[in-house]
Amino acid sequence: MNKLLQLSILFITILLLASCGSDSGGPNPEITSVQPESGPPGTSVTIAGKGFRPKGDMNVTFGGTAATLTSATEDQIQTEVPEGLSEGSAPVEVSVEGVTASGPSFIVEAKAPGISSVEPDSGTVGTEVTIKGMNFSATASENSITFNGTQATIKSASEDELITEVPQGAADGPMEVTVKQKSTTGPDFDVIMDGTLEVHTNTTGSDKDDNRYDLSIDGDAPSSVANSGIATFPDIEQGSHQLELSAIAENCSVQGQNPRTINITAGDTTSTSFDIKCQAVINDRIAFQTTRGSVADIYLMDPDGSNQQALTNDPATDYLPQISYSGTRVLFASYRNGNFNLFIVNADGSNIRQVTNSSGDTFNGSWAPDDSKIVFGDNRSGNEEIYTIAPDGSNEQLLTNTSANEKDPSWSPDGSKIVFVSKKTNTSFNIYTMNPDGSNEKQLTSTNSSDTNPVWSPDGSKIAFTSSRDGNKEIYVINADGSSPQRITKNSASDEYPSWSRNGSEIIFDSDRDGNDEIYKINADGTGSPVNLSNNSADERFPDWSPVK
Repeated sequence: MNKLLQLSILFITILLLASCGSDSGGPNPEITSVQPESGPPGTSVTIAGKGFRPKGDMNVTFGGTAATLTSATEDQIQTEVPEGLSEGSAPVEVSVEGVTASGPSFIVEAKAPGISSVEPDSGTVGTEVTIKGMNFSATASENSITFNGTQATIKSASEDELITEVPQGAADGPMEVTVKQKSTTGPDFDVIMDGTLEVHTNTTGSDKDDNRYDLSIDGDAPSSVANSGIATFPDIEQGSHQLELSAIAENCSVQGQNPRTINITAGDTTSTSFDIKCQAVINDRIAFQTTRGSVADIYLMDPDGSNQQALTNDPATDYLPQISYSGTRVLFASYRNGNFNLFIVNADGSNIRQVTNSSGDTFNGSWAPDDSKIVFGDNRSGNEEIYTIAPDGSNEQLLTNTSANEKDPSWSPDGSKIVFVSKKTNTSFNIYTMNPDGSNEKQLTSTNSSDTNPVWSPDGSKIAFTSSRDGNKEIYVINADGSSPQRITKNSASDEYPSWSRNGSEIIFDSDRDGNDEIYKINADGTGSPVNLSNNSADERFPDWSPVK
């Protein structure tokens, strides 16, 4: 009986000892570390300790929320922070067979944001941009967006979409979204800082230039543009720019501002139009006076005498035409207002306007090579003097002021000299030169006959003139310094008012050798026979061959 009692007590003792441990008598669970100590939901976490039961009834919680175990041993558990946890401290617990071990708290952080798309992916400053993704804050102020480092304003926010706009000062580069100190980098955004310039050119009028124009932007090397068309210039920086159209023929001009300022808007097309109007041009033609009507008018013809056409048609006498270097205008003297004054007419016969308004008579006008001034003779003071004036009638200046008569001025092709005739030294006219301001007079001829109507050769090396030194009026040529006089015409009639061809190889003049005044042409060296160009029963005089610009 005592032996049986002893065995019973031993068995009960063993059962009591077994009940002090877990399942099969192993140690209670214990947590020694949790790594990492913080992270967002979904973070993989390693829990180290002892007393774990890989095959037993074991679970892990974060802040009371069950976590999924990915693997386990007796001293280590692999798990993940469960979804749905709030940010902050979450105690970690491991339960084994109903016995719970508590470990350090895990700090639950917000998930990092992610960008799935950016629309559009390019735009100008102020362009609205939609960013789609995940883990954004629905509170706009908790999100931060930068365009290559430049902070942008958030217009609206949800957990999967942010709406912003391209900020001032942004540059090309990556976008970045930061939510609660966690950042993600998205695709590059192309900030459009340039615009497109569209230039329209429209050329109208007579004698349009077939060549292309040059367009410069801000003084840079010019680009060639058609005289009528559209030229497009992409990638022009936004802001103010200066445009200038050049390489325009002298008979053409831009209507409106040139140069002009335009403002380029980024991402947009800015258009501007240049309207160019061209005047008719007298090119390698001869102007002359004719009395084929009831009055004396100015006509034009080709160098062979063909294609004759009227330039003026007025009851008053028009004579002494001079074609401008640009070929767009003709200067002439006219008796329209009761005495002779200078007038200008366009090459097509339009827009006749008065230049001088003299109380005397004004004769023999001659253009400066740049067409900016006119030199002429005038007898308003009682004797003839030389003046200059602008084509619009302004800035009249007296060059000579002597008791001698001085007339027939002609401007040299290089603009440095004016040739004229004067009676300074005797009773006959002789040829002189002076500077355009009236200084530095030099006498070129010295005869007791009359030397008149001097005109420069196109290269300025010679002067043709009318002289009576051989008994009647003939055409002569001298060097520009007065040397080497040469008689060009030899006829008993009066040959006068010479004018050079454009290349200097021929001279035209008027002569009455056929009974009435006609226009003739002869070789500049006097060889060959003169050719009658006008060949008309009317008197035709005072020829002028259009000069070379």
